[in-house]
Amino acid sequence: MKKFLFLAVVAMMATMSVNAQKIRTIDKDGQPVPFVSVMTTDSKVIGVTDADGYLADVKGADTISISHIAYKPKLYKMNGKSGNITLEDADFGLPEIVVKKKPYVYVQTYYRMYMYSDEYGMAYYRVGMTDNVYDVKTKKLKTSTTNVSKAKYAILKTILGALGGSRINRLSHLPMKNVGDRLKNNPKHKITKEGPGRQRISDSRGTIGYIIDEGNQRRITFDAEKMASHRLEESGNAKKIAKAEKRAAKKKNMQYSSFFIYRIDEDGKSRPEDYLMMENIDSYDEVQKDGSLEHNVIGIQVFATDRAYVDKDELKQIKKQNKMKLTYQNIRQFERGHNIPALPSSLQQSLNELWKTGEE
Repeated sequence: MKKFLFLAVVAMMATMSVNAQKIRTIDKDGQPVPFVSVMTTDSKVIGVTDADGYLADVKGADTISISHIAYKPKLYKMNGKSGNITLEDADFGLPEIVVKKKPYVYVQTYYRMYMYSDEYGMAYYRVGMTDNVYDVKTKKLKTSTTNVSKAKYAILKTILGALGGSRINRLSHLPMKNVGDRLKNNPKHKITKEGPGRQRISDSRGTIGYIIDEGNQRRITFDAEKMASHRLEESGNAKKIAKAEKRAAKKKNMQYSSFFIYRIDEDGKSRPEDYLMMENIDSYDEVQKDGSLEHNVIGIQVFATDRAYVDKDELKQIKKQNKMKLTYQNIRQFERGHNIPALPSSLQQSLNELWKTGEE
């Protein structure tokens, strides 16, 4: 009897393995696209592809919705098969900027932050606009951010606004040092050239990301969750490791990925004003009382939408002309007018519902 049960379990596991539909997201050159969000067409999050573009199982979904900040959203019909899915570049960017002998560099950034779960849909959404002013002489940055938010429940909006509002705003500030340079200069990271315009970022435990040059853009992507967990393991701090394990018991399949795009010159160099966009995605399954899993996603995206070399009077003028009342209609018009990549249709639908019913 025991032998029969063992064989039955093996057969069941083999069937599950066969039925699992594995995908890999790739670009037009056949290179992997990491950390792509995969959802069902009815707003259920399936998962996020790993550092090499793989997602082990689409969980039986017939049609999946695929999104990544640097690529056009895509609906893909599985037809019961595994395979590669090619993504089309979104071509987001700003016109070339000519260096001028002016005292200030002005960069406007726009961010959107959302919290989404299987149970509540779009639970929280926040939008902000930042005037970044970089003083060429002193090399100091001054910023000013305006924002608006919506939440499923007023208490959620109050708590997040009080505890995390200023921190979220700071994420839209112009990075003063290229993220790629920070990764390269870290002695714990190994950068390996894999081919023209492609470098692998590794630590002592394996691959954590890539640096990819495409034309005049540098794309940097890395698994921040894996990077942090590797450092914690190496530290040997038993108390912190135990705390992380306790958190992992409640939050399964955690992924925290970061993605940046910079404009680069012929020598591969970039200035603060060459920053184009950033995305952080925190994805995890929360264990419920009945043992089931509820998927949650927290995402923040930042886009550079205007930039110029200006003097004092021009700075006042450009700040004035870039002011906007943050109504939902104005936000949608601004995103379309600045070619900002669309949210997945299921997320956008949930956001539309939130904005209509929530309080300003």
